[in-house]
Amino acid sequence: MRQTEAGLVLETPPSSTLPKKVVYVLIRARTSPQIVRWAFLLFVFTFPFEPIDLSAIRGVASLARLAGLLFFSTCLFYSRSCFRRPVSALRWFIGYVVIYGLRGLFIPEMFVGQFMTGLQTFIQLLILCWISSTLLQEEKFTRQTVLTLAIATLLVATGMLLGLPGFSIHWIGERLTATGFNPNGLAVILALGVQALIGLGIDQTRCNIWMRVTYMAMALLPLTAMVYTGSRGGMTAFAIGVALYALPYRESKRKMMAILGVAIAVVGIIYAVVGNESSLLRWTRTYETGNMAGRETIFAAAVDMIIEKPLLGWGPIACQYELGPRVGQSYRDVHNLYLHLLIEGGLFGAMPFLIGLSLCVRAAWTARVCSLGLLPLVWLVTMLVANMSGTWLTAKLLWFVLIVSLASGVSTAKQYKGKNLLRTINTFLPLQDVSYGHASQPGGSPAAVFGGRSRD
Repeated sequence: MRQTEAGLVLETPPSSTLPKKVVYVLIRARTSPQIVRWAFLLFVFTFPFEPIDLSAIRGVASLARLAGLLFFSTCLFYSRSCFRRPVSALRWFIGYVVIYGLRGLFIPEMFVGQFMTGLQTFIQLLILCWISSTLLQEEKFTRQTVLTLAIATLLVATGMLLGLPGFSIHWIGERLTATGFNPNGLAVILALGVQALIGLGIDQTRCNIWMRVTYMAMALLPLTAMVYTGSRGGMTAFAIGVALYALPYRESKRKMMAILGVAIAVVGIIYAVVGNESSLLRWTRTYETGNMAGRETIFAAAVDMIIEKPLLGWGPIACQYELGPRVGQSYRDVHNLYLHLLIEGGLFGAMPFLIGLSLCVRAAWTARVCSLGLLPLVWLVTMLVANMSGTWLTAKLLWFVLIVSLASGVSTAKQYKGKNLLRTINTFLPLQDVSYGHASQPGGSPAAVFGGRSRD
């Protein structure tokens, strides 16, 4: 430190005297290009509109595929920013796809075409997860992505309830759906949208009381639309997932807001079910007779298949053609992700995917202290429960939720690592006081050590 006519000039220590890890802290975190972000948000926005038929456009099967091609094309122009090192848990899902590919070498020739289509889908999903795992590690961008999906589900629910052309469609009896979705699939998407709006309403650090009330009020629209789909599995998954918001964590005010949000959601869904004759009839039938739309028979046949070949399973595609005749059909999906994994690849083939799921749960639990709070865990549990009555293995939405959990966990871990590193620097390095030009006690601002300039 020396004094001149202009004022005090801070002399920083030579760079060679600083720990090497300090250099890592000083480097500004790389952010993704703006065009890549907008392309990804557009891609996420199309999730509720994926089944819309675009066959009039040659080579385009769906709106989501068109948006996905646009997103991937923009990533190719910024390969250094988009194709970084993926999260480590993604390797287990890669392992599952590798085993899937090897098992396909031993299936009958008549199933090769379907197998190749499935393998191509898995490769595309893994590439999507690879890119998304780096994008969604930026916490602010993750919030924008969540809000984008919530807005998309809100638009679908509004069009569905108002009976707009192309939205409200009668599926079976009084059950409603929209944009060509199966009612069960649409119910899960609407459930995620409701949970996102409730999560944004619970957050007290980003918005005022009126904005939180607005989020809660908007959640009633997709909540009502979800009930009109008549999906018992979707409503059950939603109720179990949203209940996690009531877990005790952080400050008491936030906890009370979370409990209020959960109470409003549960009461709202019960009121809507009682007021909808079709949904009430389906729930009454399930309660009195145990009817699950034939799933009880399918599950029993799938368990028998697992007992017969517990280690290696029946092989991709072939397992579904084996299950079909056992329930009186030529082809049958098991309508349960976990049973599907076991009849397809046995314990050996299912293990990598199940380990990947467990790592996603751990990452979502770690991310509960970030600004998104419990939302990644709520979404993940909702999808895990929804996959007990449906198979979402090749659906973009499942992999999107998985990568949100993994990326949020990695982002939270990095924040803690950075805070611990700054504490270490403040403890062991003598910091200079910029305002007065005197050495401060450990715990002062680290900016002085890194060449901070004093004011004239």
